[in-house]
Amino acid sequence: MQPLLKLTNIKRSYGAIQALKGANFEIMPGEVIGLVGENGAGKSTMVKIISGFDSGFTGEYELNGKALHFTSPIQAERAGIAVAQQELSLIKTMSVAENIFLAGDKVPTFATKRSLSKMAKPFLEEVGLGHIDPSISTDRLSVGEQHLIEVARLLAHDPQLLILDEPTAALGESDSIRILDMVNRLAKRGKSIVYVSHRMDEIFKISNRIIVLRDGESQEPRQAAELDVNSLVELMLGRELNNMFPARVAKQPGGVPMMKVQDLWPDRFLERISFDIYPGEILGLAGQLGSGTGDILAAIAGATQTRDGNLVFKGRNFLPKTPKEAIDAGIAYCSDDRKHDGLFLGRPISDNLSSAALKRISTWGVRSGRSELEMVTDNAVKFTVDPARLPQEAGVLSGGNQQKVALAKWLAINPDIILVNEPTRGVDVGARAEIYQKLRELADEGAAIVVASTDIQEITNLPDRVITIYRGIQVGEIALEDMTAAAILKEITDPFDETGLQEGQTV
Repeated sequence: MQPLLKLTNIKRSYGAIQALKGANFEIMPGEVIGLVGENGAGKSTMVKIISGFDSGFTGEYELNGKALHFTSPIQAERAGIAVAQQELSLIKTMSVAENIFLAGDKVPTFATKRSLSKMAKPFLEEVGLGHIDPSISTDRLSVGEQHLIEVARLLAHDPQLLILDEPTAALGESDSIRILDMVNRLAKRGKSIVYVSHRMDEIFKISNRIIVLRDGESQEPRQAAELDVNSLVELMLGRELNNMFPARVAKQPGGVPMMKVQDLWPDRFLERISFDIYPGEILGLAGQLGSGTGDILAAIAGATQTRDGNLVFKGRNFLPKTPKEAIDAGIAYCSDDRKHDGLFLGRPISDNLSSAALKRISTWGVRSGRSELEMVTDNAVKFTVDPARLPQEAGVLSGGNQQKVALAKWLAINPDIILVNEPTRGVDVGARAEIYQKLRELADEGAAIVVASTDIQEITNLPDRVITIYRGIQVGEIALEDMTAAAILKEITDPFDETGLQEGQTV
């Protein structure tokens, strides 16, 4: 059988940076290809070339056996190639049907809302949203449903090849399952799908074959059934990764808590929450996307308002009203969106690493270049960021290195408590292991680490203790000896046995 798409000896350089060094790629009709690699390995460049966003490459590009070289994404779209980017391109104030037919050759010249809704129904059914009313406003849907609407919009153009770039990066477990189910349905209907993800479990669940990019070069395609997580990671890194997660030792929290969270009531919570945070441990906050785990961290960090509650920090009552109050007290907060409020992307890496502690390196408001360089170099090395890159803008770094900088900058304030929301979202497997190891080292040095995560593998294997949250309600606490993915999933998805209720019963 002839490949639907075949790329041979693809090369692409950006100045002195060689993003692709003779990479190859092919996909058959109805096949799901998992495209994986570390951040900076060339995945994004390959996706841009396939979808017509980057025409400055050399090499052979064949679609249905015909040699092509797209100069715009419009040309690629008309040839049957569609790409769903990580960032949604929907207009949320418009209806679902209007978004599906917002642009493209198949958009009707004249249509009523009723006729658009009728036309949208088949595409919604194809992505598993047949129960959704096409006339409702898009902003009424969950984030996962909006991602499915994005795919429905692309399917309205009748593509041969669909590229999904990190479609579940910002989704919780239940919405991620819906995306995977959709991929399987589309593949059975003959669509070819390129699935780009850092989540190894997803890659193995849905891929027929896996193509690994490493340092701009493609490895030989492998059948997914022939690989396991360890062998795939070895292909990605070019070396063996012995342990993704640092070893943990079961221990009962003892002594005086560094912080007691007492009846804290973040704005979007249904009930007050209470728990203790101990020095030397990694505490996990587990919940699905939208459950409120991130709101807890933001409330402790003074980054969001709370209706009531109190924190006892180092023996004194303390509830910060602003992030500055928290920072001055030694509380670091790394949000889940490094590009929005974690980094100054247009500023040098060195400026980012010193931004949280300007007073420490300044005299009468004037920064000391020598003191700053010593501090940022030391902290960069601790998070395996190359000091030679300090003058570069943070925005040019890969996602993994950006996340390491976003965490490393807090070392400048010598924090007692480090709050991290989604510590490895959009981060490759190698950088993940480095981040996990550094968080464990900081805990071993006496800091209290609190991690909120919707990644079930991460929240099961990183923390020493887990607090479970379900839709704005604190459910329970799971000790290390009882910590399993099944136990956590039960408490964050169905803690009140709602799925087991008989019709007419309530909880």
